[in-house]
Amino acid sequence: MGAIYGKEETPRENIREVEPDPNNGLIFNEFYLPPEVVAHILTYLHPILNGRRVCKVWQDMIDSVVWREKVLREVPGATISIFQHKDLMWTDYYFLWKHKPHLRNLIRNGAAEERFDHWAVRSNHIFGENVRNRWKIEKEPVGCDPFPPGVKRCFVTTYEWCTAEQVINLHEFGLTSNFMKHVCPNIHVEEWYAGRFDCGFEYCLKVTLLNSQWEEVDSFVFETTGHTTAWTKVEHVFSNYNKEVSIIVFHHKGKDTQFWAGHYGCKITGAKVYVTLPGLEDKTTDKM
Repeated sequence: MGAIYGKEETPRENIREVEPDPNNGLIFNEFYLPPEVVAHILTYLHPILNGRRVCKVWQDMIDSVVWREKVLREVPGATISIFQHKDLMWTDYYFLWKHKPHLRNLIRNGAAEERFDHWAVRSNHIFGENVRNRWKIEKEPVGCDPFPPGVKRCFVTTYEWCTAEQVINLHEFGLTSNFMKHVCPNIHVEEWYAGRFDCGFEYCLKVTLLNSQWEEVDSFVFETTGHTTAWTKVEHVFSNYNKEVSIIVFHHKGKDTQFWAGHYGCKITGAKVYVTLPGLEDKTTDKM
């Protein structure tokens, strides 16, 4: 048998493990800084995620103390009550800080400002016409009262069901499944509808909460038939669902009741979906 040549291996029992320095990450220019001072300094580090790679001490600080201080200081409306949830991870705080989802409307193009963008528009193809021909956008409401405050356009339905749907992925807005499950922020839903003076209408709104497996967690359905020119707001608040919520499906539809050619059905505008952090349940959305 031939001999094996090479570097002699060191027996594992002779390898001496170097104990980590407990002051690593706390010494600056040979001066020791208390952990609470270093943690406060790290809240101003940019980009902060790079700090997690410096050493174990900084990583532990950023994952715990630093993110909490940043959220309280830089997320408008955040209070200490949000930290009572022990199951939240640093990533939950990071996405909350980065996206600030409670300050925005999670519905895109809720008042027809971008025509039909962001909506999945559907219809019953009775006559095989283009689906979008069944919807219309009005800059000035015809046959009904003026728009509610802050609204400049609306969707208008016709003689058969005009249906539109929007799927909201909460993670895209910084609301992780873990955050939704343990914090369970209130989810507010609202929309305006109206009819014409010369024709009746039907209107339906359905909002469904789904988990990451697209299984239903909760839902809200509002249906009405009317003949009024006044704008009416439909509102609902999801609360205490205590389950993982990852997706919101916002589905509305409308039509007229007399099957008239043209756009005599209900008018729809001002769709909003927003969340409120604990302690901010009375938050208004005038600026959304």
